[in-house]
Amino acid sequence: MQLATQRLLIRDWQPDIDAAEAIAIYGNPQVTQWIGDKSLDNTVEAVQARLQRYCDRAATFPGLGCWAVVQQDTQAIIGTLLLMPLPGQDNQPSGKVEIGWHFRPESWGYGYATEAAYAVLKMGFTTLDLPTIYAVALLENDRSLRVMQRLNMADLGVSHDYYGGHPLRLFCRHRFEVPIQAPI
Repeated sequence: MQLATQRLLIRDWQPDIDAAEAIAIYGNPQVTQWIGDKSLDNTVEAVQARLQRYCDRAATFPGLGCWAVVQQDTQAIIGTLLLMPLPGQDNQPSGKVEIGWHFRPESWGYGYATEAAYAVLKMGFTTLDLPTIYAVALLENDRSLRVMQRLNMADLGVSHDYYGGHPLRLFCRHRFEVPIQAPI
């Protein structure tokens, strides 16, 4: 998969090649505090294994995936964008598809997550013909909550139905709502 935006390239992860750069994402507690079990991957090998798990999981869901986000002007990997089945309380696919993102802190505040998520939302609705795309965030993750709001996703409130029952803010966007437009 490869998508281009004005400033970004969204492409498949290449775990053997990308792990050294991805350590800036998955070896940083400012990022991992918002992800699953909050585990840090502090070695290239650990990050490579994480990226390989992401690729392997994505391969079981055609059209969906977990992709590297590359800043076009520097060719630096600055984040991850995912469009994957949303795990339910039992951590099995819930029948819903979620969009999510992880970005290195040096890239925060520039609109990259919103720009990349917009491109993937649009692809999910137009190419994959998904009827609804969901997003979840920990209650204190203000940055992700603001991205969801900028993407005009509807806030469905707090839910305990996903990721093992942890309290999360749940958002969604339906394909047939107001046509998706690039965020301002």
